[in-house]
Amino acid sequence: MISLLGKAVGLNYDKARGYLLRKWGRLCCLVLGIKLEIKGDPPDPPFLLVSNHLSYVDVFILFSRLRCLFVAKSDVKKWPVIGFIIKTCGILFIDRHRKRDVPRVNNLISENINEDQGIILFPEGTTSPGFEILPFRTSLLEFPAAHNFPVSYAAISYALIVMDNNTVYEKVCWWGDTPFFVHFFELLKMKGFKAIIHFGNESVIEDDRKRLAEKLHQRVQYSFEPVIKKKDFLEQHDEFEPLSF
Repeated sequence: MISLLGKAVGLNYDKARGYLLRKWGRLCCLVLGIKLEIKGDPPDPPFLLVSNHLSYVDVFILFSRLRCLFVAKSDVKKWPVIGFIIKTCGILFIDRHRKRDVPRVNNLISENINEDQGIILFPEGTTSPGFEILPFRTSLLEFPAAHNFPVSYAAISYALIVMDNNTVYEKVCWWGDTPFFVHFFELLKMKGFKAIIHFGNESVIEDDRKRLAEKLHQRVQYSFEPVIKKKDFLEQHDEFEPLSF
């Protein structure tokens, strides 16, 4: 509805929304004390970009650098405050419990990539503590595979700025069953932290979505800087249950 009203008065809604979301992302980074370290060059629209997924913070830092929309799990709409903001800014939602929803979302991806914005996917389908890149789901890579559309990639990691008792994999990465508000409150108490985004220098083109997912996974894995070593994590946690997102 907002998009239609914007077009009626001659406003480029996608461009205006991208500008505002970028400002919002930068404001969130400032409030949370996030120092960004960028490696490589962010892609310009139109683009489709895949990234690993560690926390809701990923959304803030990517918004701050890219003119983009995200594909997110429909449950995110129920999140307090952030859920409302995400619903009103045109995020594309998918119901992962319904396989029939995948074609609809693939169509939305193709329709929303344009000269003013790109689309970002988290193909792991979940967050993690950051000791490895989880396997990539292939369902939402049907559009680029079917149309030989180049896919960009990025690897996200987090680190401390000031050494203290806070551990990044617990305080910034959001995994397991910690409620959102509890985790966010602990995040606000931190003295600041560093977010590293490593953008790939070349996009990937592949006409088979499984091969495309494999190549993208390899490249993200190669660029990824682990938040914690797998050995150290497993010594502290016998079981790992990632939070579906």
